[in-house]
Amino acid sequence: MQRKTLLASALAMMVAGAATLVIAQDAAPPAPTKGAAAKPAPAARGGAPDFMDGPGFGPGMGRPGFGGPGLGGPGMGAPESPVIGDLAALERLYRESGRTKELPALYNDVLAKSQDPRVRTYVYHQLARVQSAPANTDQAIATLRKSLDENLSNEAKKRAEFDKMRSDWEQRRNQAKPAPQS
Repeated sequence: MQRKTLLASALAMMVAGAATLVIAQDAAPPAPTKGAAAKPAPAARGGAPDFMDGPGFGPGMGRPGFGGPGLGGPGMGAPESPVIGDLAALERLYRESGRTKELPALYNDVLAKSQDPRVRTYVYHQLARVQSAPANTDQAIATLRKSLDENLSNEAKKRAEFDKMRSDWEQRRNQAKPAPQS
């Protein structure tokens, strides 16, 4: 009797879940708020694709080529870095007030102060984006190469630390094993 009850309960839950999914798909998308402005056309943004808009552009933000799950992007299991959030808000304000020329100084200031690899990578990417906007791609390339070199160096350090910890662990494990009996 318990098996039938369990199967009936599972079936009821599946039907309820499917009904919820159908209802959610039929619901109309929410209407835009009154204060929401339409996105400018790509040509008005210098030809930049939509994914480069706002705080969602950068490392760990779930964008192709900018990290992956667990790197701190919204909805990725870890909270966004407060520094990255502040930078995104500041960048938005600078852009809205027409002061985008001040962004490189802001980013260079953050690079001088921060040692967090996620923050530094985000800032390097944003700095390269700002530098490439007036068609100064050489400077943007140099910035991204500097970021790449820094990240490769950090990765090599982490790998060396990991290898050292592993060899220490294996050494302790081998010392703790009793000698085989013949």
